[in-house]
Amino acid sequence: MIVPDLGALLVSLSEIFPLVVQLVFILIAVLGIWVGTGGLFALYNVAAGEYKFSNRPVTIDVAIGKIVLAGAMIVAPILLWRFANSFVLGGNITYNLFNYGVIDRTAPCDEIRVAISYFFMALGSVAWFTAALRLYHATAAHHPGAGSAVMYLVGGTLAFFVNDVARLVGNTIHMDVSLDNVCAMMGR
Repeated sequence: MIVPDLGALLVSLSEIFPLVVQLVFILIAVLGIWVGTGGLFALYNVAAGEYKFSNRPVTIDVAIGKIVLAGAMIVAPILLWRFANSFVLGGNITYNLFNYGVIDRTAPCDEIRVAISYFFMALGSVAWFTAALRLYHATAAHHPGAGSAVMYLVGGTLAFFVNDVARLVGNTIHMDVSLDNVCAMMGR
């Protein structure tokens, strides 16, 4: 049995990572629909004064919080996808990652760089999903605060835009620390 090297494994996984990102975005949107429905139901209960399906009364803050969270969960991934080129520092690198298959993959090192970028995008989207779940639990009063959700949001954003973060760090310290150096490290 021939064991593939790490580069070949990453290149083959680069076809799976975009699907993971899309699946997580769909899960976030479905969870947003669920949270929005719960928020509208809670708002109805507050307006009607009925608490048939709850053992504790729902406040207007919880209802509005769920509706706002649902709106963010449904709209944010779509806005992120459509307008990535207008606010990212990496410019076309990150935008082309959103448009799967547009990236130049002429050399094996370019394919490895793309695979690493896709891996970090998948990792960031999973962190956003975790943040959305924690914020949902915070609005449902299962957890006292949403502090860890903010950490997941920040970490997910940094992981999702790893090319832009690397470019920003490189501009700050006046060194090129971007993933474009993968080819230089591999000697190609």
